[in-house]
Parts: sequence; C-alpha cells; structure tokens
Amino acid sequence: MSNSEALIQRQFAELSEKYSGLRLCQDAPGQWVIRGILAFSATYQDKTITDKFSILIRLPKDYPNSPPTVQETGSRIPADFHQYTDRTLCLGAPVEVWRRFKADPRLITFVDTQVVEYLYGYAYFEKYGEMPFGELSHGAQGIREYYQELFNTEDVLILMALLKIMADGTYRGHHACPCGSGKILRKCHGPSMLELLKQQSQERFLHDATNVFYSLKESELKNFDWNLLPKALKKNLMRWHGEEPGGKNAHDQA
Repeated sequence: MSNSEALIQRQFAELSEKYSGLRLCQDAPGQWVIRGILAFSATYQDKTITDKFSILIRLPKDYPNSPPTVQETGSRIPADFHQYTDRTLCLGAPVEVWRRFKADPRLITFVDTQVVEYLYGYAYFEKYGEMPFGELSHGAQGIREYYQELFNTEDVLILMALLKIMADGTYRGHHACPCGSGKILRKCHGPSMLELLKQQSQERFLHDATNVFYSLKESELKNFDWNLLPKALKKNLMRWHGEEPGGKNAHDQA
C-alpha cells in the first residue's frame, strides 16, 4: 500500500466514525471515491436542520494536494442550484475552497465544514426559501464578489490591480498598495494576498482575473485601465482580437 493510499484509508476511518453511511471505494487503480448517505445535523443562528443526502466524493489523484469534488447523487438538488456543468457542487469560490482545504487537508474537516455547509444551505433554502449565509452569484460574477468581499472593495480597478500582482508573480511587500491608501502592501492588502499566494498557483489568479474581467459591464469597460490586466491575459486578448485592449491595433505597436 502506498503512502497516499494509507493516508486515504486513515482519513476515511476517521470520517466513517461520524458518517457511518459512507463507504470508501476504488473504482479503478488510483481512483478513490466515497459514496453513500451523508446524514447530518447542523445549526446556524438557532436554526437546526437534520437531514441526509446521497453523495459522491471523488478524491483527486494527487490527494491531499488538491481538494476533493462532490456530487449529490439522489437527484434532489436541481442543476441550477450552485452546481457546475459536470454536476459537481459549487462549494464556494474555487480559491476559497482551496484555501479552506489547505488549512486542514483532512476528509473529516472537508466534509464537516464545506460539504455539510453546502447541504445545510440547500436544506435551509428548501425549508425557508432563502439562503442562511448569504449567496454569491454564479460563475464570473461570483468570483468577482468573493474578491470584493475579501479585499473589502467595490472598486473593480483596485480588484484587478491586486489580482494582476498575484497573477504576474510581482508581489513586493515594500511596494505601494494599489488601493490608494498610501501604505505599502505589507501594511495594507498584502497579508490577505500572501495567505492566498502560499496556497495557490499564479495560474489560479490568472484564471480568476480573467473571470473578473469578463464580469465587467459595458459601462465599466469604458473607464477600464487596460494596464491592470495580467500580462498573460492581455497577451491572449491581443492574440484573439488582433489589437491591443482598448482599441489600438496590435500591428500599430511595431
């Protein structure tokens, strides 16, 4: 048994003590899944919900370096309720799912928090017609809202400037924070950025910056500073459209 398999077996033993309706299976060599009934009781603001769902948890081949994915397999949760096109559950903004998992990469913690939180939210929505914790939008808009809350700003130019630093790998704590506070990064938005940078690749922030860019409304694009685009995103836009973002033809740059 490999070290990875031994780790999975140990973590599942801990998980199954609390959630006895789940079972660990190996669908193919190296493809571990957990399936069965997840029964839980959870309370938020004095509202206790006891419920159960049929679920499938897929462990990635590099587990625990990457978090699992989850599907509800009982056809109870509709496809338009915070699910991706492959019917995996959208447990939150991807960068936040990774951050929370990396903080404690154990199955019991992942299920206790992220999975049960999602299922509680849906069961609460069924019962009361609203979400208990608030609700991010789907897709690109949801990613934008996540970063707006994280960085405590509604200004998309500040948001893109911070994402550009992370996507380009140019974080320097002594540089001025682009939010305009007059402080250096390490005394302003830097600590939040560093926590994310420890857990995510530059590609993740490039992906998120791209989503934020495509969430922009036409009115926001009119005043957008195109120099705030990460280098790779700006290069891709020029290749796709044959011109520099903002309207100047790329061939005029020679």
